[in-house]
Amino acid sequence: MDTLTKRELQVLALAAHGLSNTEIAERLAIREKTVRHHITHILAKLGLHTRAELIAVAWRNGWVTQS
Repeated sequence: MDTLTKRELQVLALAAHGLSNTEIAERLAIREKTVRHHITHILAKLGLHTRAELIAVAWRNGWVTQS
């Protein structure tokens, strides 16, 4: 597995908390297209295929927290 960048970890955490791509983009002051790009890269780095898989893996591995 490749290491996730700081921004990818931010996007992952927000996605894991149920935010949409639009909401993530607004929160991070980036374009929605950039959020999609980050999600695509995260999926590729982790060898996953869906956002649901990504979120499940993130919670299971403790990569995100309740706060």
